[in-house]
Amino acid sequence: MKLYLGSYFAFFTPDRRHWVEVEIPHPTRLTDILSKLGVPAAEIHLVVVNDQAMETTDTLVNNDDTVRLFPPINGG
Repeated sequence: MKLYLGSYFAFFTPDRRHWVEVEIPHPTRLTDILSKLGVPAAEIHLVVVNDQAMETTDTLVNNDDTVRLFPPINGG
């Protein structure tokens, strides 16, 4: 699975990369993957799987999916 960590989520990877490759052998809940990576699911505002917005991080993802994560956006 290709995982994009938008904004500050890249700080949760050891080398601060925005794109991460994650091998998953079978459909897995995104929340389980995020937990293993140490990414706080509660701070995710937008989940996009294969260019489709999802309502929750609890969605099932497959190894061939592209997932993008974004925090809430604030303006000033």
